[in-house]
Amino acid sequence: MIGLKRDIISVLDMKDDFEQILNEALKMKSGPKKGQKKDPLKGKVLGMVFEKPSLRTRVSFEVGMTQLGGSSLYISPNEVQIGKRESAYDVANVLSRYVDGIMYRAFSNEVMRELAKHASVPVINGLDDIEHPCQCAADLLTVLEKKKTLKGLQMVYVGDGNNVCNSLLLGCALVGMNMRAATPKDHRPNQDIVAKAEEIGKGTGAKIEVMSNPFQASEGADVVYTDTWVSMGQEAEKAEREKLFLPYQVNSKLTEKANKDWIFLHCLPAHRDLEVSAEVMDGPHSVVFDQAENRMHAQKAILVAVLGK
Repeated sequence: MIGLKRDIISVLDMKDDFEQILNEALKMKSGPKKGQKKDPLKGKVLGMVFEKPSLRTRVSFEVGMTQLGGSSLYISPNEVQIGKRESAYDVANVLSRYVDGIMYRAFSNEVMRELAKHASVPVINGLDDIEHPCQCAADLLTVLEKKKTLKGLQMVYVGDGNNVCNSLLLGCALVGMNMRAATPKDHRPNQDIVAKAEEIGKGTGAKIEVMSNPFQASEGADVVYTDTWVSMGQEAEKAEREKLFLPYQVNSKLTEKANKDWIFLHCLPAHRDLEVSAEVMDGPHSVVFDQAENRMHAQKAILVAVLGK
């Protein structure tokens, strides 16, 4: 009898072992230990379905699978087109016959869930329009690495209340880390996710706040985070968005009241002197390239958690 598969579609799919996954990722990053299984995913194949391109997602998953003893297969946007060329049901059933797990980078959370529902192998969310759980794992791994703890720290997210912001709200709530999201009123994070994060926070001691004033939000920050103002698929709104989000630029003035040893995070690609000044992006508080590297270590721990059993 085949055991139950494990999907990671939301950060909440890691609610029971999120900190364990982060600690495993730290161990993996520091190198193999005595008694540790050398190739935990030997012989396993990860099918990687991309609707949106990504430098970090593709390379980190490919290299991660190789380091774990497995292999990966890149499936480009032209080859699949789920819901257009072929249904999610058919793609899920076909891929499940070939590979041991699917990483899907999608436009739609609805299609993501449809694929996971019909796949008989684990599905990992490499990004959709609602969440970005692997990015959140890498982000909190970076904070843990730099600050040695997560509980009680103050995360501040400034800008568009997008999929990255949604996942961070849930991730911070799970680990007992306070989070403020400062966004324009019409660009708030998902209301259901905010409510869920607040509910989780009551049990873990995490204070979750959503506001409009980025200067108020950044007071006492341990971590300041931003993301691009114009995501893939929003190019037509570029000029309008850049004007709207200009007061949310992370720069030296915005971070004046952050704690002295604050760190800057950005999931990349970054646009210097738009969502973040070059001074901050390339300055002493920035740990964005450690964060980018940590995508691979966090995802390796996630891959072992879902494919290694």
